[in-house]
Amino acid sequence: MIIVGNGMVVTRDESNTVITDGAVCMKENRIEEIGNRLDMLKAYPKAEFIDAKGGVIMPGFINTHSHIYSAFARGLSIPGNKPADFLDILEGTWWRVDRKLTLKQVYLSAISTYLDCIKNGVTTVFDHHASYGEVKGSLSQISEAAKEAGVRTCLSYEVSDRVGKDKMIEALKENLDFAAVCKKDSNSMQKAMIGMHASFTLSDETLKHCTDKNRDDIGYHIHVAEGLSDALHWCMTGEPMNL
Repeated sequence: MIIVGNGMVVTRDESNTVITDGAVCMKENRIEEIGNRLDMLKAYPKAEFIDAKGGVIMPGFINTHSHIYSAFARGLSIPGNKPADFLDILEGTWWRVDRKLTLKQVYLSAISTYLDCIKNGVTTVFDHHASYGEVKGSLSQISEAAKEAGVRTCLSYEVSDRVGKDKMIEALKENLDFAAVCKKDSNSMQKAMIGMHASFTLSDETLKHCTDKNRDDIGYHIHVAEGLSDALHWCMTGEPMNL
């Protein structure tokens, strides 16, 4: 039994209850009770006490869209790369990075990201991954890092036509393989979605291929309206993107 107390408890319940000198009592991975600090200490005298030191005690934040593979590229400036728009940034920076990533680098990127998440109160992460240098097994590397860090995560791999049909098929298979593992394990801390890049790098044929292969009807994680490239794609094709 663990009690986290001596802080302001923000419950986020229907009444948005706030307990000024509050505490949260936990047993394993479940919250047993929330209340006044002194009341909790009296009710559970043998519990381990973690002092919040006057901080805020609240449910963890949820990061609904992350790119773990970019963890070590923060502030990166590539010589000669002078992007004029969003597509230039993708082609000149991020797509060059993800084509070089190894499985080891993917794992280290994940550990670094999850530690930053914990430090900043983020306990759930939806990640949209790409490492076209090594596709197979990349989601498992991120999954292992999430398990070690104790962070709840939902992973997907970016399917795209930008690297050719073979890599597109390999990317979709990585999504489906990881989804099968999650389904078998039934672990509430690990879930899967099918990742897709964006309308301007996905053909109608690829979109149909993804939906045809999605026999378990899992969700999709896709970029929309990120820049003018999306709008220009719609103008050129005359059709919206439909999944």
